[in-house]
Amino acid sequence: MLAVVAPFACTAAAKADCDRPILKNQTHDVETIQRLERAWSTAFGTGDTEYEACLLTPDFMEIRGDGKINRLEDELALAGKHKGETPAASSSPPSPVHMHGDVAVAYGVSSSAKMVDGKPYKRYYADYYVWKDGAWHVFFAQQTSFPVPAEAKTAWK
Repeated sequence: MLAVVAPFACTAAAKADCDRPILKNQTHDVETIQRLERAWSTAFGTGDTEYEACLLTPDFMEIRGDGKINRLEDELALAGKHKGETPAASSSPPSPVHMHGDVAVAYGVSSSAKMVDGKPYKRYYADYYVWKDGAWHVFFAQQTSFPVPAEAKTAWK
């Protein structure tokens, strides 16, 4: 499978327009990671797979909240389903970021609950970035779902 994934990922990145203002002038700091995180959320919600192909590494992998493991082509396919949509503007504060050398992790709790078996669930998320050749790229992401406690349902709508 890896032999199939790598050529697709390279092709996706080669076709992508990576000469975008949001990807230029990156610095090795928390604010840049937060800016890229917001842009990634917007790109996913609007189906901008070209942005994702530029931000994510060819070997990108994600462990989803349901336990499924996705690779770059899976992420691009999921985002592609949102092509042309206009998601609601997010009022979420910037993600906290933990930096360690040339690796950074943006993390937090999803802003909305998702229903699973009729019960509201929220997600912890962590997006792992690596600094290489003067730019940040996401190489790994993880979502962990958890039920919203009954006493917190009104606060977590």
